[in-house]
Amino acid sequence: MRRRIVQLAGSSAFQIAAVYFVLAGLWIILSDTAAARLFPDAATLARVSQYKGLGFVLVTTLLLYAVLRRRLEAMEASRRAVEASERRFATFMDNLPVAAFLRDRHGRYVYANRYWVENLGRGYEWLGKTPQAFFDPGVVRLADEDHARILAGEPVAERVVTVSLQGKNRTFLVRRFPVPAGDELLVGAFAVDITEQRRLEEHLRQAARMEAIGLLASGVAHDFNNLLTVIAGYSGVLSRPDSGAGELARAAEEIQRASERASRLVSQLMMFSRRQSSRPFPFDLNAVIESLVSLVEKLLGAPIKVVRNLDPALPLVLADRSQAEQILLNLIVNARDAMPEGGRIDISTKAVTVAEGAEAERLGLAPGTYVRLAVRDEGHGMDEETRARLFEPFFTTKAPGRGTGLGLTSVYGIVKSCGGAIRVESAPGAGATFEIDLPSAEGAVPAAGTWTGDSGPARILLVEDDDAVRLLTRQLLEHYGYEVADAPSAARALEMYASAPRPFRLVVSDVSMPEMDGVELVRQLRRVDPSLRALLFTGYSEELNRHPVDVQGLPVLAKPFSAEALAAAVRKALSASPEA
Repeated sequence: MRRRIVQLAGSSAFQIAAVYFVLAGLWIILSDTAAARLFPDAATLARVSQYKGLGFVLVTTLLLYAVLRRRLEAMEASRRAVEASERRFATFMDNLPVAAFLRDRHGRYVYANRYWVENLGRGYEWLGKTPQAFFDPGVVRLADEDHARILAGEPVAERVVTVSLQGKNRTFLVRRFPVPAGDELLVGAFAVDITEQRRLEEHLRQAARMEAIGLLASGVAHDFNNLLTVIAGYSGVLSRPDSGAGELARAAEEIQRASERASRLVSQLMMFSRRQSSRPFPFDLNAVIESLVSLVEKLLGAPIKVVRNLDPALPLVLADRSQAEQILLNLIVNARDAMPEGGRIDISTKAVTVAEGAEAERLGLAPGTYVRLAVRDEGHGMDEETRARLFEPFFTTKAPGRGTGLGLTSVYGIVKSCGGAIRVESAPGAGATFEIDLPSAEGAVPAAGTWTGDSGPARILLVEDDDAVRLLTRQLLEHYGYEVADAPSAARALEMYASAPRPFRLVVSDVSMPEMDGVELVRQLRRVDPSLRALLFTGYSEELNRHPVDVQGLPVLAKPFSAEALAAAVRKALSASPEA
């Protein structure tokens, strides 16, 4: 009977009413029939009918009480279960190390976990507020864009956002998605702090870059010693009193050529060693390959042969040139290590067009034009398990001490960061082919190497603490017809500027100097004369990173420089707007 009552309590209202109607009808019909047979006397039958009605009311009351009690107990148990579920959910969400929140169609916050309230909401009252109450306009604009995309029907909207928290920038990966809530559609989101991950990724790239420098530095040292031999030898020819005019001209030409090669070598080494953000710029990938391969192929050893098959009509690549060099160097080193007995490395380039649809999805690229770099070796190859882990940090098949396992991880990160894709084809004993697609710079042209402009006599204040460089620069400027006053320090330059009988049109200064650097010198001089033009030169481009705002727009000439480059830079600086 108890089981029947429990079953009845769990039924719907219609089912309960139907059962009651049937039972009541049966009771009335059957009880009247039985009473008429058992009590033929009318008076007795009337009394029995009276008691029969009271019994019916009692029985139905007891049944109704049992059913309602069970129903109320079930409702109370359900309420407690919902409350317990909500407490579990709140505890779980509040202990997540990520921000979680819900916004309604109008962008108002209707839920936020503890991480969001304490970190992003900064503990302020948040319920019913919009992002404008907590974040900068740029962050709000991106949040509203993704919010609208979800309401328009997109299943997921994901982006990386930088938020200023307590004076420090933090980077979050924010993923938004639709959350049905009855008749209303809410927008849910998780925001994961990836600031530390980005920092570690940069450290990984830097470590991989330093690993690659080991090979590059050896090549630089080898070539640099050759260049010093050429410079020292021909300097001796210049100093001999019996040297003829032809010998002197040839010696000067060879010294200049060796200096230019030395400058390129130092520039390559600096591009690998410096720690800087990616700076995409159009460049010729074929030229990078020719330059880098010619630098390192001597170090690969005679058993290794590098074959280049480069498309002469290759479009320019839109990426960071130093990172492209790092990609190529890592792939060459890996190919060399895969062929300890020697072999052949094939490097090829070609332009490819990725169509919208299945091809773009298969390659993991947006539709467009790309430059494909392929590096193939004849090494021992890789099995499927090795290929699956190839880009994992610190995973390496090399012997201890031969590699950190960061090279290909760095390559993968660089390729992905510039919107490209990387693929590997390999099998045991069949070598390996790495294919990399980098976005092309359609219609772009490389930056001009020199500047042109009107030249003419002008007074120039030259500031350089290195005596040899200062005297050489002054001699070159005077050769081009400029009137030059030189100073060995910024303090002396300020004195000369204040006591000069006629104003200077241009100040040419080294960036790095003791006591006061060139950027600060230009700033102080322009307080006196806002129309003063300026030209900076430096042997180490990282010096400029200390003054990213001050040097913006100022001409900068990298050391070492040729006489022609100096003249062009001065003409450009003189013709530039003084506000630059």
